[in-house]
Amino acid sequence: MLKGRDLCIRTIRERDLEVLGKWVNDIDAHGAFLPATLTSETKLKSQYAENGFISDSSAQYLISDHAGDILGSIWAFKSVPYFDAMEVGYQIFDRQLHGKGYATEALKLFHHYLFETKQINRVELRIATENIASEQVARKVGFTHEGTCREAAYSKGKLHDMHIYAMLRREWTLRQAES
Repeated sequence: MLKGRDLCIRTIRERDLEVLGKWVNDIDAHGAFLPATLTSETKLKSQYAENGFISDSSAQYLISDHAGDILGSIWAFKSVPYFDAMEVGYQIFDRQLHGKGYATEALKLFHHYLFETKQINRVELRIATENIASEQVARKVGFTHEGTCREAAYSKGKLHDMHIYAMLRREWTLRQAES
């Protein structure tokens, strides 16, 4: 478990599947930018039974408060096979919890974890150009804007241009030495 000031990042447990299923299937909770697909309870349980949502190439975790209430999810996966990188995504489920710093704290904890435990050189984020809040999270944590992929992601009937943000291991190491 990764422990922060206001939240924890932890593995998904079998008893979490009911709550996770509720949020995964709440299309409005996905917002305007995350792909919106419905997942059956059977598929969710099958995916969990296969590997607990953690494999060599991808992992999904829950973001919870210190009381154990689920706030959101954070995940990492190898998106480009020949890059020495992991791409990260995150979501705070309840809109009433947006803007409270949870995504920022979760991304800080999670990218530290990735650099400390994985032999990677880059942690990357792909953020819809209209998703100003998520871009602010990336900048607060210290990620650098590297470019824009035009019409790269489809969500809710619309193609979105996607900004690429990244942090290199040497940048992370330098930040660690300064703090």
